[in-house]
Amino acid sequence: MKKKNNKNIYSGNNLKKINKAYNQELKAFVLNKNIRNNKKEIQFLFFEKLLKLFLKFILLCAITRFTWKNRPKIDELVDRAHAKFSSKENSFIPISQAFYFLVSFAPIITMITLLLSFVPGYDQIFLNVILAKIIPGLNQVFKLEIVTNLKSQYISMIILFLTSLWLSSNGYAKFVYTQSYIYNHEKMGNIITNRLRGFFIVLGITLYLFIVILFYIFIYNTFIKYISNPVSQNVFFYITFCLYLPVVSYFGFLFLFKFSPKFKLSWNQINPGVLISTVPMFLFVSIFGLLTSFINYGKYGLIGTFMYVALFVMFFSYFVWLGIIINESYYKTYFSSYTIDKNNFWSRKIKI
Repeated sequence: MKKKNNKNIYSGNNLKKINKAYNQELKAFVLNKNIRNNKKEIQFLFFEKLLKLFLKFILLCAITRFTWKNRPKIDELVDRAHAKFSSKENSFIPISQAFYFLVSFAPIITMITLLLSFVPGYDQIFLNVILAKIIPGLNQVFKLEIVTNLKSQYISMIILFLTSLWLSSNGYAKFVYTQSYIYNHEKMGNIITNRLRGFFIVLGITLYLFIVILFYIFIYNTFIKYISNPVSQNVFFYITFCLYLPVVSYFGFLFLFKFSPKFKLSWNQINPGVLISTVPMFLFVSIFGLLTSFINYGKYGLIGTFMYVALFVMFFSYFVWLGIIINESYYKTYFSSYTIDKNNFWSRKIKI
């Protein structure tokens, strides 16, 4: 059956009825529009309060008790950080930075694998045990012939290492510029100085990850030979990895936020941002790492691996971005309104 149209049609002689009907329709339209806007506003306020609550919790853990007692300053810090994080003019930064991190991801993994291949069997444990249990399918992508034929291919390894280092340095050169932009540092740098700084940042990240992974594999090899049950081996891996990961993440972000900027920052000035970046990354890697033991991602092939890595890099980029913002707000609220350049060798000698 067809629905009846309850709307009346008025002729031009019934002006009062026409105006009355028009006003009723207008009120109904405005009411519905306000309801829709109120729903969006309620959702926005909910996420805003959730983010501010998270920031306050991290600040409670990161700053001194004396500083925490000054509630107006804390509110000012959180409002400043939230305003920058939700600003439309800055919304493109974490997305573009995620692209550069994604481009840098494969070269860094390649360099770590090459370095681990100097210790017999460690590269295979890294690919088939650690990466396979954290990022599904990635161990198939990084099966390199160059790793299995070390003695006859040193030149190829050096070329691949330097090429990977140079390619990944571009992303961290942008990262250096982003920090200078957020802090409103006077000297933003140029293409050469930022690229060189990015080069050394990637080298530092690679060496740091190589050392911590080398240590973990040593511990893993020491105890795993006493465990024969595959299920027990998986349990041992996830327990030790989840205990080791927050420590590695914390010190990794601590070194990154300390040494990557072009300006001076003390250790206590970057601690809030380090914690804000560490906690979500630890939860993300741990939860998704555990899911790989229950979900067969192999059926999705290379596309599934790429989507997982893209999600990981996007998540990483947003919380690194949030960490920089909270550090900037903390620095500008409690310490100084301007930054002091490090005046290192490259900034003095190379000028464009």
